[in-house]
Parts: sequence; structure tokens; C-alpha cells
Amino acid sequence: MFHLRSRYAVICFKLAAWMLFIKWLMIPAAFISLIGAWIRIDKQLAWLALSLFAAAGLVGIMQWGLATLARCPLCLSLPIAPRICSKHRNAKRIMGSYRLRVACTVIFKRYFRCPYCGESTTVDTRANSS
Repeated sequence: MFHLRSRYAVICFKLAAWMLFIKWLMIPAAFISLIGAWIRIDKQLAWLALSLFAAAGLVGIMQWGLATLARCPLCLSLPIAPRICSKHRNAKRIMGSYRLRVACTVIFKRYFRCPYCGESTTVDTRANSS
């Protein structure tokens, strides 16, 4: 199992993972609010839905910026950034997304399996693991 090289890389992985996770929660909440506003004909709820869409867009842009800094220590690919590269044959998805799987395992298990090279990496530095 590999370790990340620096504390900076750990922070980038954790922040990018949380932002992706929050974005995946905000978009369905915005759709549900928009449908509720349409059914109830409520302007305030419609503005809330539109502001949730805008916030999800801002979080997505910030997540993309942080995800370009988070690299796999073995293959140097970007496991949390959107890419159209071929995946490892054992790469798994959550709700159709390889990136969401990486983000959820970073948040809840503190390690991830790179969808491009297939190797496990602990989200911790070598100095902190011993």
C-alpha cells in the first residue's frame, strides 16, 4: 500500500473529496427543490433551488481546481479529476462515477484505490503511518 508524499497532498485529496461529495448531494437537492417549487408555485423555493445550482457550480469549479493537484503517487494520474482515460479492469463505480468512489473511500475509509493503475493508497504521509 502506498502513502501520499506530503501533508499538502493529503489536504488536497481530502478537500477535493469533500467538495465532490457535497456537489453530488447539492445537485439532487436542487432538483428536488425546483420540482417542489414548481408544484407549490413558490418563488422563494425556486430561488433556493437556483442558488443551490449556482453553489453546486462554484463548488464544482473549486473541486476541479483542487482535484488537479491531487495525484496518485504511483501512476501520477488525477483520480478525483474528470478524465476520459481508460480505467483499470478492476476499477469500480458508485452511482456510475469512478471519481465518487474515490472520494467516498477517501472520506470514510482514509484510503483509495486508483481507478487508473488499481493500486491502493493510504491518505496519510509516510511519516505519520509508522
